[in-house]
Amino acid sequence: MKKKILVNAYFAKNLGDDLFLKVLFDRYPDVEWYLLTSDKSYKEIFSRYNKVKIIKSLSLNIGKREINLFYKINDILLKYKKYDAYLIIGGSIFMEFPSWEEKLKHREYLPNKFKELNKQTFIIGSNFGPFTDDTFIEKHKEFFNKFDDICFRDKYSYNLFNDLNNVRVSPDVVFNLETKSSNKKEKVVGISLIDIEKRKNLQEFYNNYNKKVIELIEKFIDVGYSIKLFSFCENEGDLRISNYIKSKVKNSNNIKVINYDGDIDEFLNQFKTCEVIVGTRFHSIILGILFDLNVFSIIYSEKTYNVLRDLNLNTESNYCYIKNIQELDVETVIFKENKIENRVVLKKAEEQFKSLDIHLGYS
Repeated sequence: MKKKILVNAYFAKNLGDDLFLKVLFDRYPDVEWYLLTSDKSYKEIFSRYNKVKIIKSLSLNIGKREINLFYKINDILLKYKKYDAYLIIGGSIFMEFPSWEEKLKHREYLPNKFKELNKQTFIIGSNFGPFTDDTFIEKHKEFFNKFDDICFRDKYSYNLFNDLNNVRVSPDVVFNLETKSSNKKEKVVGISLIDIEKRKNLQEFYNNYNKKVIELIEKFIDVGYSIKLFSFCENEGDLRISNYIKSKVKNSNNIKVINYDGDIDEFLNQFKTCEVIVGTRFHSIILGILFDLNVFSIIYSEKTYNVLRDLNLNTESNYCYIKNIQELDVETVIFKENKIENRVVLKKAEEQFKSLDIHLGYS
């Protein structure tokens, strides 16, 4: 009998998170996956995977209460019998924000139900933080104890919870991507941007960030490069800021904006022909390493630095924090070679799926 897995992820047409799902579906072609999302676009994004099913997360408002009909129908009638296991797969899914306690209570619902039914539960591919409150850690320890296996993607996150027997660490899920590096490299620099104007902890650096990116682009064009601006998540403003930056560059004829619209293969084909990646998005750096490109990181979150450190790519000349970007000398970026030396470490990313392999009979 085919296994059926209920999946929770970040369904916002974000390339990084969609790559997690692609890796998952490619690894286990015989498994039926049930995605907990009401976003119809995911049926189209993964249309070639006939074992991917979309669950419409319908809710009903009764007075001040919101009732999740998927939960209610299963609680009363179906009892989650259809599913063999519950999986959460995603990257930055454990961040502290004002309403985190309420969200955590909501998150506990499904693992509690699956444990009552003696069904296995997994978390794959995440990092932990940022956070400021120790209570945030303690409450998540209680939450993580509800799972059979948790695999973080960086040692920093692992070390916070390494006293739990069900916690492991392995490199990022996307390093498992089944794709061949392109032999056809173009004289192109790929630049991944994020819109920091509405990010409270970063918005004060908005002008400095934009000015330095424009300076970088113009310098690269001066030395003979064309530019591809990669928008990883339109919903989070990547496309808006990419078009804005393009409009401010003197010679914009050499700039092409590549927006992720759900066509994963086309986006990757555009990405892997670059010689250099200057990446703000976390997965722009992961993909740059995977495709053996020169990478330079513009860090907006510690999760990027933590992974660079794990891969021994954290030499100061290989990255710059957004908060310090006005001090960046563009010459050091243009004439810098930065590739991972020991690619064997990327093979260890398979261990993200170690426990799921066993559960699904793939080991």
